[in-house]
Amino acid sequence: MTQEDTAPSQREALSSDDIVSRILGFTLFCMGLSRAPADQVARGRGWLDEAGQPTADGKALIEALMSRDSAYGVYKMVY
Repeated sequence: MTQEDTAPSQREALSSDDIVSRILGFTLFCMGLSRAPADQVARGRGWLDEAGQPTADGKALIEALMSRDSAYGVYKMVY
């Protein structure tokens, strides 16, 4: 079994907390020296809702970052 064969099942296994953690980690990476709270920035980007849960866009972001085919494009889009 190749890594590509196992990747979809690994994505399905992510809990909501795992997705939030990855969204906040990516947000911190993108923020650089900003002093704004990461959750506030992620909500502003539409990746988290007001309750701090991942939105459809947030889930799509993490899915794209986990894909070798689109991760580079995601970084280019955000910057």
